[in-house]
This record gives sequence, structure tokens and C-alpha cells, in this order.
Amino acid sequence: MRLKKPDQKFLLFCAISMLTGILAGIFLAVKCRTGNGAAGIFSPYYLKEYAYLDIDRRKLMLIVAKERGKWLLLLWALGFSTVGRFCIYLFPAVWGLIGTLFLAQAFAGMGIAGIGLGLLFQVPQILIYVPLFLWMMEEADKKSRQFAYLRKIGTAGKNNRRYFLCFFVALSVLFLGILTESYAGSGLVQMILRIVY
Repeated sequence: MRLKKPDQKFLLFCAISMLTGILAGIFLAVKCRTGNGAAGIFSPYYLKEYAYLDIDRRKLMLIVAKERGKWLLLLWALGFSTVGRFCIYLFPAVWGLIGTLFLAQAFAGMGIAGIGLGLLFQVPQILIYVPLFLWMMEEADKKSRQFAYLRKIGTAGKNNRRYFLCFFVALSVLFLGILTESYAGSGLVQMILRIVY
């Protein structure tokens, strides 16, 4: 299994999908006035509480593993379907939408400083998750195309060893991201919030 740079066409489709999600997020944030009238996680009260909260890192790790793992499992499973090659391009759109709404809430609660804090909530784990999910999306896309072809000739259940290996490699990298998010990410946010509050 050799790692290589993603295909340019694949990256273009991902970028278009994410941009669509971001634009939909902006539209929804403006239309629904996300963050107005709700305390949310960017209220000074919540942030001060979070800064001094005694976090059970093992419990947090299980929650993060469940949340991140379901996306990876779904993405991987789409490789075994003929529609998977179209469905995987919904992932960047959904992530763009969720990310935009999250940052809109941050902006509504704290202004420009909220956007900085919202981005800080994503560091350093995003440096692991973005390449991982891009790679897994490309692998699922390839597998889905192969699956469609093999289904036509009646051998769809064959040649899965490499794809299973990809999944186990992805799980290992995901575990690294989960550890980073549960320990380093939350600790970094708390450290900065303690300086502010």
C-alpha cells in the first residue's frame, strides 16, 4: 500500500463540495441567526467553567472515538457500494456546513475573537483528521468504482484485502487523532482560556 498525492480531479470535487457546504452554512447562519439569543458554548460563563473543568480524559476519549469513528466507518462502508463514489462527496459538504455553523455561533457569541477561539478548538487534531479523511475518501472512491466494475463481471466479493488493510491503517491514524484531540487539544484550549479568564 503506497501513499501518494491525491488526484487533482478528486481534490477539485472535494473543494467544490466543501465550498457548497460552507455557502449553505453561511446561508443558514444568516437565515436562522445562529447564536443569537442562545448562550451556547461561546458564552463567557461556559468558557470560564470549561477553563477550570476537571476533564476525565478517558471518558472524553471514548466520546471522541464514537463521534469520529462513525464517520470513518460510514466512509469506508461506502466503498462497498456502487453509489459510494457519489456519496463520499457529501462528506466535505457536511463538514463545511457544520464547521461554518460552529464558527457562526462563535462569531455571534464573541465577535472576531470567537472565530479565533473556534479555530483553536480544532487544533492540533485537524492536522491529523484532514489528511486521514481525504485519503480514506479517495480510497473509498477507488473501491466503489472497482466494486461497480467487478459487480458487472460477477466478482464483486474479491480483491478486498487491500481495502481492509487501508481501513486498519486509517483506524490507527484515527486513534492518534483521538488521543491528540482528547489530551493535547482540550488541554491547549483550557490553558488559553485560563489565561483569558
